Amino acid sequence: MHDVVVRESPIEGLGVFASGPVREGELVRRFHLLRELTPDDPIRVERGECVEHCTYPDDRVFLVGPPDRHFNHSCDPNAFKRFVGDEIRVHARRPIAAGEEITLDYGINTHGGDRWPCRCGAARCRGEAVPSFFDLPRSIQLEYRPLLADWFVARHEEAVRALERGP
Repeated sequence: MHDVVVRESPIEGLGVFASGPVREGELVRRFHLLRELTPDDPIRVERGECVEHCTYPDDRVFLVGPPDRHFNHSCDPNAFKRFVGDEIRVHARRPIAAGEEITLDYGINTHGGDRWPCRCGAARCRGEAVPSFFDLPRSIQLEYRPLLADWFVARHEEAVRALERGP
């Protein structure tokens, strides 16, 4: 695992930055999950908790702690989340330089939610972050296909199979 630093981001608010170089495929870090949210234990707004600090593996909702709640979206991310049991691990999609912001595409392993303007600055920025893998351009879906979690593929088996079959 690598050390990371949270600081002001040119993308949005705070971001997570690599303290040292990270090689492609390497484990950057394990997500710091505070707790699973349930009807009996919901978000506690009075404690500063918010849905923007959540992740949604396999229809479960987890509150993400620092520094991981500060990973920003990019339309051409340098990292991705891998789901291993109850762990969420961040791996490098490509080499990440020391001091570079570590980014994720929020459209991977998601289906549904709100769109919002994107200011990631990537050459292939789509202009907005999309809430669903299936709303991404087909070429990007194919690029991201190996990054999809088993639970996501199982839940959307027909749509994923149709993607793999082609137009």
